[in-house]
Amino acid sequence: MALTRFVVLTGGALAQSRLKYDFEFEGSKALMLCGFIPNAIENLGPRYSVSKCNCMFKRNTPHWEETKNNFVVCAGLSLNDPKSQVFVNACLRHSDFMVLIRKGQNGRVIRSTENIWASRTRHAPTRAGLKKVPWESAPEPTLFKDTLLEEAQPLISNTERMQDCFQIAIVDSSDGELEDLVNKLVLIWLKVYEVEDMMGLLSLIGNPYIYGGELELNVKRGESDFPLVPNLELDVLSSYKRLWQTVPREGRLVDDESKMKTFAVQP
Repeated sequence: MALTRFVVLTGGALAQSRLKYDFEFEGSKALMLCGFIPNAIENLGPRYSVSKCNCMFKRNTPHWEETKNNFVVCAGLSLNDPKSQVFVNACLRHSDFMVLIRKGQNGRVIRSTENIWASRTRHAPTRAGLKKVPWESAPEPTLFKDTLLEEAQPLISNTERMQDCFQIAIVDSSDGELEDLVNKLVLIWLKVYEVEDMMGLLSLIGNPYIYGGELELNVKRGESDFPLVPNLELDVLSSYKRLWQTVPREGRLVDDESKMKTFAVQP
């Protein structure tokens, strides 16, 4: 998580890692900065879809079908960061969220509700009639299984995932878009860190690096430039050496090193 933060703070990249540090959605960098590390934030389709069909419903009579799909974001969190639990608790209390969590590889799977649904459908003889049909009377919804938490384990190679982490899957059952879900997650993290915006988050998390001499303020930056830059080098390799006291071997990922060494970042 420390290296993830450093990469986000400097606006850099880590070419040899399977982990992604930025997504197309505004607010994704704030999530990474807080240690919320998903493998993907993908819009796999519209939340609502309507179609006309002929099937076995009501004796093969033509009818209209509406499907509602829930957006989901899966991520790994640090087991050692107390703010992880604060964030999870806030998600469990959120009225829009259904949450699936597990602490580490052998932790017990906890569900915020027994049935965490992925999609559900309803039918009506006319398109306009769909609005009058309550979802509660629709057929059984498609549910998420516990295996969804595998997607919360950060990738460390093509075939390996980091299982020793706080795994969380957050399913949004509201009517908003995926961008709205990302924004909700960012707002929760801002409250957890007790700051008002991204600049406050950068200041709070970046100051220890500035005081330690690793980063400095980019006083000549333009509006699109990142506010922090490495104090000595402009690449991540040097920070890798400082964190792990070694250079990355070809084909090895940063997370492989974590299995051999541990380190702590002073708050």
